[in-house]
Amino acid sequence: MPRSTFSRDFITSLRAHQARVSITPSTVRAQGKGTMHVARDFIASELDLAKLRVSSERRYLAQLDKATDALRRHLKGKAKSWGLARKLLNIYIRDCVYSRMLCAHYRLERIEPFLGLPLDGVVGQALGTAAIARGQHHRLPRWKSIRRLTPEQSALYQGFATELVAEAGHARVHLDVVIWGGR
Repeated sequence: MPRSTFSRDFITSLRAHQARVSITPSTVRAQGKGTMHVARDFIASELDLAKLRVSSERRYLAQLDKATDALRRHLKGKAKSWGLARKLLNIYIRDCVYSRMLCAHYRLERIEPFLGLPLDGVVGQALGTAAIARGQHHRLPRWKSIRRLTPEQSALYQGFATELVAEAGHARVHLDVVIWGGR
């Protein structure tokens, strides 16, 4: 898809709209008052989507780690966790890829294979159930909470999700749609 010719103001407005649609009250449930607005503001104005458009998963993860740390520093109180920051970024970036206009403007189609599965209690439980069904209950740590999720635990969940979708023929990020869509 060719790069868009939209004005900077339109793209800024579209990014803010996408942040409002992606980061909702249910996304930040029980994370503290004001968390949703702080996250939306940071994601819409501070996150540089162009820096995420890289050619390898290793480079993508390096940029995502920087963005995760930056968002975590902006969050307040109990919401100031690596797990929540990563979840919110994964949701927003996925939704930008799903947005025809933002995807075209930032040429995000190339990073689709690198996108992380947005992890939360529902997804963590579903992956745990899948691991048990495959006789691999030892593969994943027991899900505790998004606030207690560490980068190491996230990597285990992401790796298992990658194996699950290899058979389905789509990127692991889309497993979120399958899990939540089946509820």
